[in-house]
Amino acid sequence: MNTFLADGWHGGPGPWILLVPLFWIGAFTFVRRVLWRGGPRGGRRDVPFGPRAAAAWGGGPQQQGPAPSPLETLNRRYANGEIDEFEYRQRLDVLNGTETTA
Repeated sequence: MNTFLADGWHGGPGPWILLVPLFWIGAFTFVRRVLWRGGPRGGRRDVPFGPRAAAAWGGGPQQQGPAPSPLETLNRRYANGEIDEFEYRQRLDVLNGTETTA
């Protein structure tokens, strides 16, 4: 008596088995392109998923906070080494209104 599964194969699945991985690669690529990149053409702003979702919903790098105050900017420039201590003190005096005219 022949087994049911072994009877229909006649020596293996054949070369068509290579189409199965190609199908799954294509399906994965399609899903990734539509959901992850925001559409077939990409760059859509109304995407619900992916790295651009935060920007599409109002978050992300497009949203900026208030501008730093002049004192914060001066402190940051001094901390980064963009200005020396003498220039820092001069500009701090100007900001505080204690500038002395010599």
